[in-house]
Amino acid sequence: MGMARSLKMLVHAAVSRPAKLVVGVPCNTFHAPPIWDVFAAAVDELDPSAHVVLLHMLQETVRMIRDIAPHAQKIGVMSTTGSRKERIFDNLLEPLGYTVIQVPESVQEALNDSIFNTEWGIKSTAPTIHPRAIENFQSYARILINLGADVTILGCTEIPMALSGSEVDGMLLVDPMVALARAMIREADPSKLVPLDMRLDLQSRIVGKPKRTLRSVRSGDDDDDTGTELLDDYDSDNDREAPVNVDAFRFCFY
Repeated sequence: MGMARSLKMLVHAAVSRPAKLVVGVPCNTFHAPPIWDVFAAAVDELDPSAHVVLLHMLQETVRMIRDIAPHAQKIGVMSTTGSRKERIFDNLLEPLGYTVIQVPESVQEALNDSIFNTEWGIKSTAPTIHPRAIENFQSYARILINLGADVTILGCTEIPMALSGSEVDGMLLVDPMVALARAMIREADPSKLVPLDMRLDLQSRIVGKPKRTLRSVRSGDDDDDTGTELLDDYDSDNDREAPVNVDAFRFCFY
């Protein structure tokens, strides 16, 4: 396994000069139990003399939501169809009393295509994002607002590049990558962790001046918006099952 080899190299470096090894994986779908559990088991088998801290990005995302939106009850999620079918967000949030809100099944296929489309999908063009994808994700955000979401998790690594602000019409946008990055700083040196200047007030929605820890990239170079999908209006009676697509997993260790 490539990830196991990478970990062993890092552990060797940490043992050579005693250091704390903080490990995180910046891929949402990777945290599905059939994948994550194998990875976590590999970490457990590493040299015990190395101080390894394994962070679960989605658990850190929930922690961030509790910090910035303590009164939120309805959590929107945008994710790949694979993540949705595995219920990786539902299984974390629902036991804590949250209601998980996602776009209707009739829209999920289009959302998944906005991620994976080989010509204009965010995984194909990142860090430059096609205007069609930007407009699509803005539309998905408005759907979640209309369904009552207080906060929405941008549950695929590249989605924050299409939704580069901290909120849409008062609904906070939570980037799991930011949650993971902040958790890694917290574990490495808490004194260097800058407080987040964003929180949710359910009366006035956004309080203060929201800002993100990681700045996203938006492209204005491509003016071709032919075929842009506006999905504010949908027919919930025509929901259909979307095909499963599997992320191309990329591993990044810190």
